[in-house]
Amino acid sequence: MSTGVRDRPTGQRTYGNWRLGRGAGLFGLGPAGTIAAFLVMVLAAAMLPVSLLASLLTVIFGVLVLAPLAIRVNGRTGIQVITARVAWWLTRARRHHIYVSGVASRATAAHQLPGVLARSEVYEVETGRSGTVAVVVVPQSRHYTVTLRCAPEGLDLVDQAVVDARVAHLASWLSALSREPHLVQAQVTVETTPDPGTRLAAEVAATSRPDAPTLARQVLNDVVESSPAGSATVDTRVSLTYAAPPGRALSHEDVCREVAGRLPHLHAGLTGATGAGITPLSARSLAAVVRAAYDPAVATDLARDPQLTPDWPQAGPVATRESWDAYRHDSAFSRTWCMVEAPRGVVYSRLFARLTDPDPQLLRKRVTMVYRPYPPGDAARLVEADKRDARFLASKKHRPSARDMTDVVAADQAAEEEAAGAGVVRFTVLVTATVADEKQLDEAAGIIRARAGEARLVLRPMYGCQAAGFAAGLPAGVVLPTHSTIPF
Repeated sequence: MSTGVRDRPTGQRTYGNWRLGRGAGLFGLGPAGTIAAFLVMVLAAAMLPVSLLASLLTVIFGVLVLAPLAIRVNGRTGIQVITARVAWWLTRARRHHIYVSGVASRATAAHQLPGVLARSEVYEVETGRSGTVAVVVVPQSRHYTVTLRCAPEGLDLVDQAVVDARVAHLASWLSALSREPHLVQAQVTVETTPDPGTRLAAEVAATSRPDAPTLARQVLNDVVESSPAGSATVDTRVSLTYAAPPGRALSHEDVCREVAGRLPHLHAGLTGATGAGITPLSARSLAAVVRAAYDPAVATDLARDPQLTPDWPQAGPVATRESWDAYRHDSAFSRTWCMVEAPRGVVYSRLFARLTDPDPQLLRKRVTMVYRPYPPGDAARLVEADKRDARFLASKKHRPSARDMTDVVAADQAAEEEAAGAGVVRFTVLVTATVADEKQLDEAAGIIRARAGEARLVLRPMYGCQAAGFAAGLPAGVVLPTHSTIPF
């Protein structure tokens, strides 16, 4: 997908031009499926002089194989739907959907993270400018992830020109990511949780000095006492995932130091988009985020006393159980949705505000935008291929639909913007809602559907991969396509 920006005559800046790349093909098939269909027809024609029955059987076999590739269900081909269902059946048959750690486990005495993060490790390295930063290493994929915690200034009482400037800085930052060596993924997560009122008191106690003026301490105490206990906490994080440099035999520590050395530049570029207050997460802060996500019942204790935070090898849950459409983990239940379709047409800068706003009915809500930038060379080839495919799909119809013509215009605009220096990124949205009781999942689903409708997003539950979807929203660098068992 590509992004574009335009100014309307009214002066309100709009955004859009997101498009789903479609390969050119016939009968609803992609390029590879179209080639396979032609091969079947050629083979059937070649066998016709030899045996009519053999030719007919070849056609029937070809139809049975290619039909699941042509049929689409909610954006996925029939073969993808069937493969996902079979993979889930195998997971249940092998009992891989149940995880138990600690003394009740035969595998490990520690409370390791489950699933793709089971072998993850954390290294702390010096950035040279912003103190130490924790790097999460996923050994099986050799991915290295650093996370920055941001304190956005919000949209209240902010002029539209300032908001537009922030969006422009974010677009510039995303475009720069395409030139970042070995960057695999960037994700922006906004997590909202109820605040019992202890977080502000803990922050004031940690940052106050005993020799401060009496009036200043009195004002802070009044602020803490007047703070509503039912307010919400909004935690915004930016995670950057790198791959190990190819062709170089580097240890994990060496790669972590290289990754940390790039942070000051990215830190400065992000400041204009989010405002001040960007800090790299330490190992203990990362462990606290993960521990609270898997077991929300301890979140208040962790916020009140950070010394209760365990080390990374002990930050995982005691037990989890994954079902087809939900995920039970320690003291809570979660359901994760992924984006199926981006908003059509143009949108305004505040489109996602309601989606990320706190919902008091939910124990926790986590909205993650995942970006995977294309390198400049690949982006140029991609937009040119998209332009040719869009024109081919429109030209093969006697009367192209309005969507076909709009797709052609969007592909042309994306190619022009890329040639002018814009970046091209793939992106998706993951939304995780956590509740305390399984009976509340239906209510949570209704809330998320309403928020997605306001954001003009089409979301679907991640059926059969709820555990992986839950982990992908955490600041641990899970790149879902890398760990996918369906290679198409």
